[in-house]
Amino acid sequence: MSQPSPIAALDEQGTVVAWSRTAQRLTGLTEAEALGRRVPDLLAAGAEALTEVLRGGLTIGSLTGGDRRRWGVWPSADSAVRVSPAVDAAFTQSPIGLHLIADDLRILRVNKAACAMRGLPEDSILGRSVQEAFARYEPAAVERVVREVLATGEPVLDHLVRGTSPADPEHEHALAISLFRLENTDTRTMSVVAEAVDVTPRERNRERLALLHRAHEHIGRSLDAVRCAWELVEVAVPDLAGAAFVALFDAAVQSTAPSDLPGLRCVAASTDGEDMPAVGSALAPEPFAQILSDRVPHVEHLAAEGRVLTLPLLVRDTLLGVVRLRHLHPRRPYDEAAVRLVADIAAYTALCIDNAQHYEHAHATALALHGSDPGSLPAGRGAVETAQRYLPTGPGAGAWFDIVPLSGARVALTVGQVHGGGPGATAAMGQLRSAIHALAGLDLDPHDLLARLHNTTRRLGAERQAVGDTRKLTATCAYAVHDPVAKRCTVARAGRQSLAVLLPDGTWNDRPLPETSPLGEDGPPFAAEEFSFPPGTTVVLLSGPDPAGSDTLRRLRADLGDRSAAADDVLGRLPADQAAVLLARTRALDPADVATWDIDPELTAVAAARRLTIGRLARWGLNDLEFAAELTVSELVTNAIRHGTPPIRLRLVRNPAARTLTCEISDASPAAPHLRHARAGDEGGRGLFISGELSDSWGVRWSSEGKTVWTETAFGT
Repeated sequence: MSQPSPIAALDEQGTVVAWSRTAQRLTGLTEAEALGRRVPDLLAAGAEALTEVLRGGLTIGSLTGGDRRRWGVWPSADSAVRVSPAVDAAFTQSPIGLHLIADDLRILRVNKAACAMRGLPEDSILGRSVQEAFARYEPAAVERVVREVLATGEPVLDHLVRGTSPADPEHEHALAISLFRLENTDTRTMSVVAEAVDVTPRERNRERLALLHRAHEHIGRSLDAVRCAWELVEVAVPDLAGAAFVALFDAAVQSTAPSDLPGLRCVAASTDGEDMPAVGSALAPEPFAQILSDRVPHVEHLAAEGRVLTLPLLVRDTLLGVVRLRHLHPRRPYDEAAVRLVADIAAYTALCIDNAQHYEHAHATALALHGSDPGSLPAGRGAVETAQRYLPTGPGAGAWFDIVPLSGARVALTVGQVHGGGPGATAAMGQLRSAIHALAGLDLDPHDLLARLHNTTRRLGAERQAVGDTRKLTATCAYAVHDPVAKRCTVARAGRQSLAVLLPDGTWNDRPLPETSPLGEDGPPFAAEEFSFPPGTTVVLLSGPDPAGSDTLRRLRADLGDRSAAADDVLGRLPADQAAVLLARTRALDPADVATWDIDPELTAVAAARRLTIGRLARWGLNDLEFAAELTVSELVTNAIRHGTPPIRLRLVRNPAARTLTCEISDASPAAPHLRHARAGDEGGRGLFISGELSDSWGVRWSSEGKTVWTETAFGT
């Protein structure tokens, strides 16, 4: 430690050759009055203040440096400053570390508590500068605050500094320093009293609480097990460790039941540690044998790695993995409080990883109940071009959308959502979606389909209540059928399901749909609305209610109005409250791919129907289908003439996109034909059976004008 500056300097004859501001303050003599005079001459001149200083005691010592020998003069603490009896009593009796600092920033006086705080004797502190006295506790910051208090007179309370002391060099301590200016009107002197309190326990507790709060805010923001592990590493380094890594069992990452065979894999590691395992690497269980066995934190002192803390990631007696922290800071050991803090953070992380597992399991269950990945849904078969977004968990657990191919190149579009959440909503969604597929196969009008789906919803709700589930089962659903031949779309909805229509010219069709009750609730009958859309119209179906003018529809209108915007980008910018969104751009079938003829209600017209069919198939290049189509048309036209009601119409539809040929025979009778298996001796009853065997699918659909019997057959390239 360097020698403190003297208040005065004398040559070999006792002549004053240097006179400091402190000497001026203590004696009342200016530099001009003192320089060049011997000390006895100053005393003889009647310098009473100097006499008082001499009574308080002086220290005289040789000064090093220079060619000539000189002597330095240092005052004792008692002569340096005059203080009141109260201040003197405080320095004598206070358990708080007190420092009296002169205006030249030298330490004039300290009490026993201040010496004990440093582990140094009093004489090694007195006379030192502030920076020297606080050399281990941010000295520049302490000096700056002392200067401010001397200049302004404003006290400073609880200024926090950190460092170590010779008494405890292994641990970092925190001091709260409060400073007050003292003024002596008699001697025209100013000084500063600095109170220093060791607040290390308080600050450590505060830091731990802040770190625990930050961990709860930072960890678990995403329902992803690996991401939770990374967030734990980000919280731990550098506040708790110099390096850290997290290893999880494969079962924890894959969201399966924990296995008896440990398969630890490093999933997150800091980049600062040289000995950190590589992310993705498998870890041998032997180094973790003890913690895998007793499942409690372990602190080790390894020569190569320093202090190492290893903790289990444990939730409900299930071990998910381990976390290892290595402390590179020699003054921040893993004491009992630090281990408790890290254990709390590890336990919270384990809970977040467990939540992520449940989320992944629910996600997989929702996708399984949904029946297919959204990307694998059937295409619009040339009738529509679609884009969709589906969030199968959280609020959207009960949401669905579907694209259902229908006869005659038509396609059904449906979006809906079961109210509520959780596995119950997901299961109900799967049941309603299956019911929609079955009802769509009957070729029902949209309002008729919703009426039957409403009955199904009420039956499912009664079944839920029978097993103790008191929540009422309700759902919203929109169902639309687009006919690319007629360029017409028929829509019905249950509840306030949202639908918007963007025409090819960029304008929006705001024609409202009738207000109806959700599925499962009493209300008026469902009604369908019919729209005539030009090709290129975009139909938007949303899973949740969204009144006109809302942010979602406003954003959709703006984004879809930008012709350069991709549909996937548009969907990605929508809020998460719309769990299922379906965009469908309509197309029209080429008139050359449709042939329609009116059939006379005479049996002689059957031969003409066969000739028309063969001729059109030859024009389309579908000669391979001539036999099956000729026989099918013959049987169905005969049935319509014998059992139906005029007018009778034959229509052939070629769908190049789906590569199918549809044969349709319509009449005005609502009576439905029934397929039956004729016995060997029967002369009739085989027509519908033969038609069904020669085609890939067949069915009957009804309309206000009667019924249509249809068959569909696929053709090759």
